[in-house]
Amino acid sequence: QHVDNKCVSSSSEIIAFRKALMDPVTANQFQLFVSLKGDLLGNGVLFWQEVQKYKDLCHSHCSDALVQKKITAIINCFINSPIPPGLQIDIPAEQAKKILEHRKELGPYIFREAQTSIFALLFKFWPKFCKFRSNLASDKIQLALERKKIGKMQKKEG
Repeated sequence: QHVDNKCVSSSSEIIAFRKALMDPVTANQFQLFVSLKGDLLGNGVLFWQEVQKYKDLCHSHCSDALVQKKITAIINCFINSPIPPGLQIDIPAEQAKKILEHRKELGPYIFREAQTSIFALLFKFWPKFCKFRSNLASDKIQLALERKKIGKMQKKEG
């Protein structure tokens, strides 16, 4: 569908993508697929999944200390990593700064903007992944992606 010359996705496509990100096998394949397109894109899949786990943790009414530990872990891994670059996902620096400023606020929404940005970015690759996947038997997808990754790494080295 097109609205104002922009492609608009149907809600069923968005729901299918969300389900895929929640499925360990499909999410792993998609992560490998997008990591071939850009180094931080693969991290985006992991970030999205970790934020989902964080939100589940918030809704399960566990201890504040545990919620704070999860916030810190997500920030240290993706937002303010000790391993350069500090920002390990593809979000604007202002979004990262806002998360760092609100890191002590407990609740399911601290990562909302960043997760939405990452979802929108990754969703652009979903149709390409579906097309790629449709041309292969399910047991061959992982192998094909790993071969592509090895080929890409060999090109970088050579």
